[in-house]
Amino acid sequence: MTLLARNAEQLFWQARYIERAASLARIIEIHSSHGRASADDLGWAWLVALYSNERWFAEKYTERTSRNVIQFYVADVDNPASIRFCIKAARENARALRAIIPMDMWTQLNSFHNRLLALGPEDFDVVALARTCGVIKVGCYAQLGVAESTLYRDEGERFFKLGLLIERADQTSRLLDVKFAQLASGRDSGGTIADTTFWALILRSAAAYQAFRRHEPRGADPGKVARFLLANASQPRSFAYCLDNIQTVLEGLRRQYGLRQARGSLELVDTLINGLGTAADDRDLVVRLHDVNDWLQQRLIELTAELSQAFFGLEPKQTEPATPAQTQSQTQTQTQTLS
Repeated sequence: MTLLARNAEQLFWQARYIERAASLARIIEIHSSHGRASADDLGWAWLVALYSNERWFAEKYTERTSRNVIQFYVADVDNPASIRFCIKAARENARALRAIIPMDMWTQLNSFHNRLLALGPEDFDVVALARTCGVIKVGCYAQLGVAESTLYRDEGERFFKLGLLIERADQTSRLLDVKFAQLASGRDSGGTIADTTFWALILRSAAAYQAFRRHEPRGADPGKVARFLLANASQPRSFAYCLDNIQTVLEGLRRQYGLRQARGSLELVDTLINGLGTAADDRDLVVRLHDVNDWLQQRLIELTAELSQAFFGLEPKQTEPATPAQTQSQTQTQTQTLS
């Protein structure tokens, strides 16, 4: 079977949207559960800075109150950065792929989407937000678990995995940038970079706290946490783990399926691996962590652009970065095959 470029793209973005929704739900859940400000203002301005959504947010809201930020990132289906939009977009991709993906994947995702639609304003209130985010996490994990258990191991599964891993790496680097976003917005809850309680929460939001304590039993030192989530290849949400597996998937596409277009992407992955190794060896990593995260995120943007040009038919554009929805819509009409 020869996979159409548009189907490869749909699988790629379906996985990215699901992983993005899960990661955002974890961040919001942790902050709402352990917020150190009042219920009226949890100091969520940093979240807008973290995802570089200042312009989009300002078009809809005049103030960065907790209510507005929650609405923007959780419930606003018209916002390409929101959880509801991500699940809706993942479902739309899955519907287009119903002839390719297992029925169980479609059924679970469709049911999950409908459950989110049934949520009311009270479910997005600060008091109920942690519970709502827990529901979202479980729904996303279920979709990824069904995919792992049922998706046929061909080119399509490789592109699904690429989307998942690239998004996971990006979200891990953003998670490590939370403290810097709080400082930049003037809403830091801890006051310093070396807030060990805060870094323990970062580990919990990455579902990595127990693993880190086994690896580093003496406590959540900021430098150790950063290196663990960046460079520990045994941690499934670490940047290094994602890069190693992205490299393996791309090598498989090139060797097993003869997709020689993967060479440019592999070169970018090599650049990322070398840069990550240099950062992990830096004694002053915590001080430079914000710059490291910026560099990693920019290289991931380049990697996504390279994959889009090589496999999905997207032409390079020297413009402001588009939203995932805009990026994907540019290639929805592509019908060429990958081979």
